Amino acid sequence: MGRGKIPIKKIESKNSRVVTFCKRRFGLMKKAQELSVLCDAQIALIVFSNTGKLYHFSSPRNMDNIIQRYYQCGEVCSESLQKLHLPFDRVVPRLMQRIEQSEKMVRTLMGEELSSLCLNDLEQLECKVQLGMDRIKARKSQLVEDLQRRGIELQRENDALHKMIQLSESGRSAESIVKNNNGLSSIGMATNLWQQNILQPWR
Repeated sequence: MGRGKIPIKKIESKNSRVVTFCKRRFGLMKKAQELSVLCDAQIALIVFSNTGKLYHFSSPRNMDNIIQRYYQCGEVCSESLQKLHLPFDRVVPRLMQRIEQSEKMVRTLMGEELSSLCLNDLEQLECKVQLGMDRIKARKSQLVEDLQRRGIELQRENDALHKMIQLSESGRSAESIVKNNNGLSSIGMATNLWQQNILQPWR
């Protein structure tokens, strides 16, 4: 039968807590040493017990060298982050300015806020509006032509369907006439035979 899972919470018994701390600390340092040897990693481990006692492990260098390297890496990372933040701080105001200019241009094209524009600005605005109107008209004409072309195609398809229906109905009418004629011929032949039988003297 396997061991039950131990819940991760503070051990209330002081003696049990001390025993568990010693076992876990030993296992932690053993794993750190194995990781350093197997993977050629530089490891520094610092542990303080609840009584304030220090335990440490370092491999393969001594603790001071690893800690010094840690501080150097922290300084490099901090400088890199600062360099990344500088362009971001410069880009945001530029983007905000461009957004504001675009919104102002939209309002101007809508005919709003024209009082601050000089004659040259108004002429440029008029050219832009006229160019936009020309493009709108061209697009509108293209759509109208497409709709008209589609309407003609639908009308042709409709006419073709009507012709097919008329031909089908004409064929049915001709077939009905033939059947009627055949029926009348049969009736006439039967009448003649009946008359012949009536008029023929009995033998």
